[in-house]
Amino acid sequence: MYFIEVLSKVLSMKTAWRAREVGLKLTDTQVKAWATSGTIKKGGEIQPARTLSEQLGERGAGSMLLERRPTGVVEVYLALRRDGKQERRKLGTFGEMGERGLTRGLAYWRKETEHVSAEVRQFPTLAAFDEHQRQQSAVAERAASLEARQGSFEQLLAAYVEDMQRKGKTSAKDVQGSFRLNVLAPFPSLATCKAKEIQPGDITEILRHCLTRPAAKKGRGQRKTTASTTNGKLTTANRLRAYLRAAFAFGLKHDLNPQRSGDAVQFGLAHNPVADMPTIEGAERANTEALSKDELRHLLAALEDLQGRRQSIAKAMLYLGGQRVEMLCRATWDDLLNDPEHGPLLRLVDYKGGKGSPPRDHLLPIAGRLAEVLAPLLAEKNAEPRKLAGPFALAARRFSPDTALKIYSELGSDLAERGLTRRFTWRTIRATIETHLAELGTDEQRRAWLLSHGRSGVQAKHYDRYNYVNEKREDLARWARYLDALAGLVPVDNVVQLRASNGLV
Repeated sequence: MYFIEVLSKVLSMKTAWRAREVGLKLTDTQVKAWATSGTIKKGGEIQPARTLSEQLGERGAGSMLLERRPTGVVEVYLALRRDGKQERRKLGTFGEMGERGLTRGLAYWRKETEHVSAEVRQFPTLAAFDEHQRQQSAVAERAASLEARQGSFEQLLAAYVEDMQRKGKTSAKDVQGSFRLNVLAPFPSLATCKAKEIQPGDITEILRHCLTRPAAKKGRGQRKTTASTTNGKLTTANRLRAYLRAAFAFGLKHDLNPQRSGDAVQFGLAHNPVADMPTIEGAERANTEALSKDELRHLLAALEDLQGRRQSIAKAMLYLGGQRVEMLCRATWDDLLNDPEHGPLLRLVDYKGGKGSPPRDHLLPIAGRLAEVLAPLLAEKNAEPRKLAGPFALAARRFSPDTALKIYSELGSDLAERGLTRRFTWRTIRATIETHLAELGTDEQRRAWLLSHGRSGVQAKHYDRYNYVNEKREDLARWARYLDALAGLVPVDNVVQLRASNGLV
């Protein structure tokens, strides 16, 4: 009788019941009842049980172990015995809510237990498995962090423009406008894509749109044109291609730059989708036309018909030898210098250098006939108070290059309609000035100094700091005498005489 009582107590304290021993599997109903009461029916008898287990199908796979807490919560474990030691790994809670609002019952936990068991058995111990899981989790977290910080196509374009602005590139504004007009506005969904997802086909679509879109609104009214070499559509598209290629090249180097912030946006680019994109055929055709002496004479006469400060600015642009308008419009009153050695100077700042070239001062001597031409523009310097932003300004704000260029575009249209010249723009005038300077005997190197063409080579870019003011003075004097001769202001109208004069003033 005593033996039977002891056996009964042992059975009541048994912590595991293997359903497989009786050829049955646990059911959700049984587990729910057990979670509520803490007892299980076995062999027709109700017995208390703290744990239940169900052997997994494969030998050595272990078992799914259910452990009931005093609160009635049932936790699910994978139980394994290896090298005589019992190991457990908690997997979750029976009846918890899973994805899509589904309750996780025994069917789910059986599959999960078998899956984890297969993974764990690849490692000698659970500790080794845990370390592997930690490493995998760290890799996943890092990948997720990188993915979250990877920038969009729009962010790449903005970062490239900001880099140009930081380096003082004068073309930054044009590049930004081109991106906004040809990429961001017409392709908003593409702009929000990650930069690394952009493919060559996307670039082709952007360039095709640039070639075929109606002309953008500019000024008053609307103008609509089709793509052609005459209206610059091909050149615009080709430059957009170059801008996009440079932006992706910037992005490829961006992530590797040790100077950027560690948590800054990254682009994760593996290739440049514009690298193999061909240039637009027919684009970038240089305007090689130059006005003849007779046409230049008609232009000089037309300048005299302009009114007020517009006339003075237009004549200064011509007599200064065709300097870049952007440089003239940036000039302020502080750029009028009085050098002890060279006398009055006009300082223009040239930002249009090659890669790695810092901005450099381009000094032009103001003497002789050129001083007479510039006098109406420079008179405002001593005015109190000053009403103009600089010597080449029409108002208190800086003079727009577009406004200056428009003066010559309108003159070109007017003279062409009257049959006096070919249609021309300021670009044509710059080509004209170079051509006539060459005819006057000004060699290519001196023309480059006078017009501040880009310097190439280490010596010219980084070591040659001579300003060539004396040479510029001679060439500007010769050019002024030549223009005055064409205008009939001086008796010299023979190119041979001017070539021999070596600068008259």
